[in-house]
Amino acid sequence: MRFPKTPALITGIVLAVILLVGSFMVAQNLPGRAADEEPRDVVVSDLTTNSAKISFATGSKTQGVVEYGLSLTTLNLLAPESESATSHEVELTLLSESTTYYFQISIGGKKYDNAGVPWTFSTKSPEEESKRVIPTLPTGRPLPTSRVLITDGPSSCTESVCEKIKLKLGKGCTTQDYIRCIKKGATQKPLTTP
Repeated sequence: MRFPKTPALITGIVLAVILLVGSFMVAQNLPGRAADEEPRDVVVSDLTTNSAKISFATGSKTQGVVEYGLSLTTLNLLAPESESATSHEVELTLLSESTTYYFQISIGGKKYDNAGVPWTFSTKSPEEESKRVIPTLPTGRPLPTSRVLITDGPSSCTESVCEKIKLKLGKGCTTQDYIRCIKKGATQKPLTTP
């Protein structure tokens, strides 16, 4: 009577091994794992006549390659990353001016693109490059800078009173002359009478 229990035991062990191996294989190919490597928030920035910067993020540390070229089907130029990271930035250089480029990102042998087509960007023309845009507030005034560097270079401003310098801005006096005047006034101690 022991004979029928042995095949059942062997069958149970074989099924347990198959389940363990199967679950391990499924865990290796989980969609979440591929999603961790998938680039997101792909941004093209710092476009010039001959360069561009590609930035993207991944959910896990990966090392990618930006594959780019001049047509949708010929992405034969490569810009690999030097190390693994979750925040990626790849600079493309030696590009041609006024040219459209296409690119995809390859991570771990898998290619990622923009929903079935490569991402695209165009380099600037020399005319666009020369028209540097200064960011402004809604009022049209330039955005304030976070740091002003004042140099002691030559100046043709002959005024020493800050209000007069302010009135002559652009007419012999510069913003640096005005800031220098204000700084001197702020560092001078007020006179006290005995």
